Amino acid sequence: MTDIDMRAFAKGAGVTVKFPAGAVIFNQGDVGDCMYVVQSGVVEMVIHDKVVDVCGANEAMGFMSIIDGQQRTSTARVRESAEVTIIDKRKFRFMVDEIPNFAQYIMECMAHRIRGMGAKI
Repeated sequence: MTDIDMRAFAKGAGVTVKFPAGAVIFNQGDVGDCMYVVQSGVVEMVIHDKVVDVCGANEAMGFMSIIDGQQRTSTARVRESAEVTIIDKRKFRFMVDEIPNFAQYIMECMAHRIRGMGAKI
């Protein structure tokens, strides 16, 4: 998807957590006060019991709620055990303002997600 590899930087910026297959990282409708960068594994993005996207290593998820302050639009469910780094809203804002390539990385992730969902319509 993106040529920018944010995994190492994300690990330094947030807390990394492991989730087993079947675990839910966040639910549709939750308040979104953080985003996630997938370090390894596979996470499904689910809306109303339908898988609308699949995130793998170096992909971001949960960032839209930080950007617009709205509730989560999907559920993140772990398909294959995953390790993800959690980046809180304050650190996200700092990274957008101060880290070269981070805003580009988020825009690429967003474009990928929108195009993928558009293809499923």
